[in-house]
Amino acid sequence: MKALTILLLAATAASARDQGLGSLFDGSPSEETPSFSAPQPEAPRTSLAEDLRVTEVPRDLSDAKARVGIDAQLAKLGSSDRETFSFGVIGDAERGRFPWQRVFSPGKHVFEKQLRALQAASPDFIFQLGDFVSEGTADEYRDYVALMDAQARTPLLRCVGNHDRSRPNGAADKALYDAVFGPRDYFFDRGGWRFVSLDSSDRKVTPAQLAWLAKALDTPRRKVIFTHVPPAFLKNMKPLAEVGELEEEKEEERVEALEAGEQKGAVRDFLTGFFKDGSAEFQALVSSRGVAAVYMGHLHAFWAADFKGVRYVISGGGGSPLIPLPSGYPKKLFAHYLTVSASPSGLVETVHPYKGASFVLPPVKP
Repeated sequence: MKALTILLLAATAASARDQGLGSLFDGSPSEETPSFSAPQPEAPRTSLAEDLRVTEVPRDLSDAKARVGIDAQLAKLGSSDRETFSFGVIGDAERGRFPWQRVFSPGKHVFEKQLRALQAASPDFIFQLGDFVSEGTADEYRDYVALMDAQARTPLLRCVGNHDRSRPNGAADKALYDAVFGPRDYFFDRGGWRFVSLDSSDRKVTPAQLAWLAKALDTPRRKVIFTHVPPAFLKNMKPLAEVGELEEEKEEERVEALEAGEQKGAVRDFLTGFFKDGSAEFQALVSSRGVAAVYMGHLHAFWAADFKGVRYVISGGGGSPLIPLPSGYPKKLFAHYLTVSASPSGLVETVHPYKGASFVLPPVKP
């Protein structure tokens, strides 16, 4: 059992070599309506769902799309050219598939409580970073839709997480996600900003998606990207233990072995905290197209870094278990959400821990 626990706690391990990335930190708890545009071109269907569409979709869930789906939420958002506005970001909410994971829960109903607090802050919209269910079954989707019907007043958008597929790891389809929320890759505009949602739930971003992303980012507007799984180039960053304080870590050979990718299928997925396929291309595209920030989940922690003028934030503290992570991974394990003020001068990001004082992230450094 001890060996199994060690293996599970190493599930998303990575090396921590410094690549010369500056301004790295992982946190220190120290009327007009919005505008949007439908995806142009239509979001590519390039994932495993094309070949493995086996999940049957109950009628009550497909009917829910008119209420909770992406198009319905964008219509609820409305349109506006207001230059200054705010939005919320909340990460992984799944409660943990296995009993041992739930031992690390931040508390009962943390996602619901944080959602209420976030809505009370009156952002224009909220973006949830995927993994809103533990397993992509009809019953779990049904429970989540009921929660949205009961509590979600603010327009709530999302990207798909690996747990939201028919299986959290390995080959899976996204039939339920498509039927209830639909498109997986999409963008919308508000004020002088474009917000892009990108599907990385298969632990990859495909060439077709990258081509679509290039077109989505082809705008003079400032840009923000939301995606579930962080790209692999981030795993080489040495995080800061506190703002301005470098944390030195030694690599562990067992971590390197896990990240070497010798495992196959579901096992390899389970042990993957970052997507490798498309990671370098994603970084080059984001850095060259004036993207201000990329918000990610998947790792149940808080961490942030600046690279080539882009702010990267891992915000997986929506209510999921805060399982200790191995060497080289974020060390700030606390439930939280973000409120972000957007204006022509940029983004101001405030982190709101479930327990503890809120704090504002420092401005992005080039």
